[in-house]
Amino acid sequence: MFRLRFLRERQSGLPSYLKPGSGKEIDNEVVSCYNFVVMSNNNCVLFGELVRQTRISKGLTARDAAAACDMLPSNFSKLEHGALQPPRDAGRQRLLASAIGLSLESLEAQEFFDLAAKALSAVPVDIVDIISRDDAMPLLLRTIGNKRLTRAEIEKLIAIVRGENANSSNVQ
Repeated sequence: MFRLRFLRERQSGLPSYLKPGSGKEIDNEVVSCYNFVVMSNNNCVLFGELVRQTRISKGLTARDAAAACDMLPSNFSKLEHGALQPPRDAGRQRLLASAIGLSLESLEAQEFFDLAAKALSAVPVDIVDIISRDDAMPLLLRTIGNKRLTRAEIEKLIAIVRGENANSSNVQ
């Protein structure tokens, strides 16, 4: 319903050759593409929605949260509306997470870092910390990435990590 109303409101902004009754009917593919671009769930928007919902659920005002993470209220608003990307710096991301009331060890914080990473096309900062703790982690990830392990071996590793197969302590 929102999409239809949105398109009706936006038809006046379409070029004259695309308006209904202009001799050329609006091509469904053009409308679908136009609708998709405008209405797509951009990762910055999704991140902003998470920030806003979390902040509200914790009973914080936008101004208080902005002050807690040393942001201008206008920039915090832009962040919540998806007009501003999440901070790239790991420390700033953690500060923002704390400012909106997230415990850095919670599942909500993992979702926060994952969405920030998607919006930035980067590796989540909490994962970077895990990788940097041990020199073997980059080797493990490169091995998996270079497909030296079979799909079955990767699935066994995933099961071990998730605790689904606690008796399997090694991958053959």
